[in-house]
This record gives sequence, structure tokens and C-alpha cells, in this order.
Amino acid sequence: MHRPSETFSNKAKLTAFLGAFCFFLSAVEYMLPKPLPFMRLGIANLPILIAVDILPFKWFLVLALVKVIGMSIISGTLFSYIALFSLVGTMAAALTMWGLRRAGGRHISLIGVSIAGAMVSNATQILIARYLVFRETAWLIAPLFLGMGLATGTALGLFSERFARVSQWYALAVGLPFVKEDTPAERKPGVLKAFFGRLSAYLGGKSDAGRTRRDVGRTRRDVGRARKKECKEKAAAARAIRRDRALRFFSPGPMALAGVAVMVAFLGMRSLPAKAVLLVLFALAAAALGKRFSLFVTLSVSAGIVLANLLIPSGKILGSFLGLRITQGALLEGLHRAITFEGLMYISKASIMPGLNLPGRLGTIVASAFGYYERVLEYKGTIRPGAVALDADALMMQVWEYSPEPTDSNAAHVKEPKPVDRLRKSIGIVILTLAATSSWAIAILLR
Repeated sequence: MHRPSETFSNKAKLTAFLGAFCFFLSAVEYMLPKPLPFMRLGIANLPILIAVDILPFKWFLVLALVKVIGMSIISGTLFSYIALFSLVGTMAAALTMWGLRRAGGRHISLIGVSIAGAMVSNATQILIARYLVFRETAWLIAPLFLGMGLATGTALGLFSERFARVSQWYALAVGLPFVKEDTPAERKPGVLKAFFGRLSAYLGGKSDAGRTRRDVGRTRRDVGRARKKECKEKAAAARAIRRDRALRFFSPGPMALAGVAVMVAFLGMRSLPAKAVLLVLFALAAAALGKRFSLFVTLSVSAGIVLANLLIPSGKILGSFLGLRITQGALLEGLHRAITFEGLMYISKASIMPGLNLPGRLGTIVASAFGYYERVLEYKGTIRPGAVALDADALMMQVWEYSPEPTDSNAAHVKEPKPVDRLRKSIGIVILTLAATSSWAIAILLR
């Protein structure tokens, strides 16, 4: 077995490895609540920030592209505006961080590089949102967006500086001898929680009645959590069944091509009622294929887009609500943008399936990154709140030993598809062809 330091010259492997951590952090970030559909904390850019001193410029840009493609496949947003926001924001941040680091060298810390990348990324996304979603009202969210970029950029920069000092993996990657830093004892996780728990017990448990009320409240919360967890598990099991059924009929490649065809037809459609009907059909298709989405999020995001467009009056005045004039032109424009935004989301969710392989060298790197990503998900270690940098280094050192590239012995065990599977796939291709053709026919008739 080769030592880890001997494999850092393989830039394709190194790019795939860092891309896997972009995927993982993107998945974590996707689950966090956000006030706007394209607003992100930016933690998925952390591997790109770390790579600024590790990868050559060409591979640095490849990493940024792999990050966008991989996170779009994971979240099912490859054919949506979200992917466009991510692509432009990530590339702008990557170019800014690379240029600033090369111009300033070690005189500009990773903190400054991180802040600059976050601010440029958010600024470019605001600019795109102004033309695609919110019109002139995009400038109203600019202070919040830029303020979030400043805060998260600072936090990520501080972590990167700390990681660069204590990480063995980082030292090997940049070709430096690793010298273990004498660090103070890490704070044990749970100390503050235990302190406040004892304080709460002291203040609220002075009497038997207080303890009884606290126990009853805890029991109710536990029952509620158990019920909520049970409902989530049932919903997840139902989605898994639908996904397995879909995989028997549809292949990832033809499904993605059909999604592209439907997306182009949907974008060219001008009839608002027809677009609204297709949006419902896309949502039903995503649900039937076992894709996860939230109706509440869809409605709230759509309402926000419509409201933002109403802030700029246009056309005939239809009425007013809480002092806001509702004009016909602004309302129709807002509805059109909202339906287009959500329609692309559901097309992407319905057409992007697990196992989608991209052609060429880039597709090989993305596939390799997903191999590393699976290894990250299987990691049995812990990430302690008081020792994040050290525990992250241990994770990276362990995953780095893994080689996800397929071997001939693995390929020999691939089973030939059964005749029934071929028939189902053929039926699936016919269905996809009819769906794409119907979308184009509707778009031409109602243009």
C-alpha cells in the first residue's frame, strides 16, 4: 500500500477527494433553514478555500465545477435556477480567492481570502436574482445577503487558518513537513450542557411539584418526538419504495436527457395557465418517483417571489392590501417568475436519478468524488464540538486511504440485465419520449 504522501501528485484524485467533502458539506447545508431559496451559508466552499494553496489553477477550477455538479445531483437541482446561482457564485468566489491569494501571497491570510470570496459570490448571485427572480427589489435583500457573506466568510476563514496549522493531511498536501502543534487541551463536549442542566435542576427542582411538572413535560416532549420520528420514517420508507420502482423502469441517462428537453420547452412557454398546470404535473411526477420536497417551502418561496415583484407597480391597479398596491403587470410577472422557478426545480428533481454518469474526464472525476463521498458517509468516528479541526483531519486521513476507482475484478461481477429489465427500460424510454414530445407540442401550441 502506498503512503498517503505518495499519491498527492495525482491531481485528479486530489480534486475528486476534495469534491467529495464539497458534496458532504452541501448536503449538510441543504438541510439548514434559509430565508431565500438560493441563499446559502457557503460552508460547501470550505474545501475550495483549503485547496487554494494545494491545487494548480486548472484543477482548482475543475474542483469548483465538480462541486456545483455534484451538489446539484445530490439536491436534484441540476436543471434549475439554483444550479445557475451556485455555478456563478462558486466560480466567482473561486476566481476571487485564487487571484487574491496569488497577488498577496502569505501577506493575505485565509481569513481575508475567505471573506473576499464570500462577498463576491453573494454579490454575483444578487445580480442574477435581480434579472431572473426579484427585479429591482433584489437590492432590498442585498444588505442581508452581503452581511451573511461577511459573517460566514470570517468564520470559514478562521477555521481554515486553524485547520492549516493542526492538520497532518494539509501538511502532506502542500508538501510541508508536519509538526504537531502544542495545543491546549480541547474543551470536552457537553460541559456547558451539563452545567446548565445542573443549574436548571437546581432552580426548577426545589420541590417535588417542580420535579413532577418537569418530568411530565419531558415525557410529553419525548412522546411528540417519537411520533414525529415515526412519521418521518414511514414517509422515508414510502419514498424509498417509489424510488426503487422508478429505477426498474427508468435509466438515469435517458431520464436526464428527457429532463433537458422538457426544461427547454417549459422555458419557451408563455401561457401562464399552461405553465401552472405543468408545474402541478412536475410535482406529481417528482412525488411518484420518490423525490423529497416540501409543499410548504414551494408555496412560501413562490409567495416571496410574487411579493417581491409587487413592490414595483406595473400596469392596471387591481386593488391594495395592507397599503401595497397590487397591479396587474407586476402580479402576472411575479406569478410567471415564481412558476418558472419552481417548475424548473421539480423538473430537475424528477429527472435527476442516482447513478447518473457524466461523459469524459470530468464525469470520471465526479464519479470518483461520489465514491469518496460514500466513504465519508460511512465514517464511524466523531466530530467533537471542541476539536472540529483535529477530528476533521482524522476523517480526511482515513478517507484518503480509500481508492474509489473501479477495478477489473469489480467489473467482472457486473450482472447482465435480465430480459424483463430490458423490457421495463424500453417502456420507460417510450414514456420519457412521449413526455418530452408532449411538452414541446404544448409549448408550440400555446406560445
